[in-house]
Amino acid sequence: MMKFERIIEKPLHLPTVMEMPQFPCVKLDISNQSSDFIGQFIEQRSDESWLLMSHYAAQGQQQLWTAWLLAKRAFSTDKALARTLDAEFLRYIAGTHHVSEAFKKVGIKSLDNTAWLVFLPSHIADLDEIKPSFSLAEFHLGVESLTQKLNLKVIEGKPEINIEGIKKMGIPLPESNLNLIDSIIGHIISADLNS
Repeated sequence: MMKFERIIEKPLHLPTVMEMPQFPCVKLDISNQSSDFIGQFIEQRSDESWLLMSHYAAQGQQQLWTAWLLAKRAFSTDKALARTLDAEFLRYIAGTHHVSEAFKKVGIKSLDNTAWLVFLPSHIADLDEIKPSFSLAEFHLGVESLTQKLNLKVIEGKPEINIEGIKKMGIPLPESNLNLIDSIIGHIISADLNS
């Protein structure tokens, strides 16, 4: 059964259970990287569907899939503010209207020892829905290729809500921890409202 909720005066059809696969990302040890690490990464990646994000920026599956969906929709309707999909995704994660601000908020900092390697899947349009379309085997091959080329090491970790990250991204802390995900999703949606 579908529930109807109103967010920013738009009716949304929300499934009772999130039916998405695990978001394709891995945590990396970047402690031994040079000052030109980002430039090397951009040179070695196959396309803009691969990106790096600060260690505190991944706040769980719902956050990542919501930012992915909004970035994909923005590009498919010619309403994206960034020139590339990776920058648009980061803009939503950061909850800002400004791409340069997004890189400051959720991009890798010089003192970071860990980071997230994120893959933005392609999509298929099914009626009015946008659904991810990717192969886990291809994702793992892409991770292996990038980590070998850049001499990186995948470490254990999964995207999960952490207060440090919430504070660094400027997400207002709710009174109850039960509402943390609502605050995070609200922060993403605010990227289209805050200029």
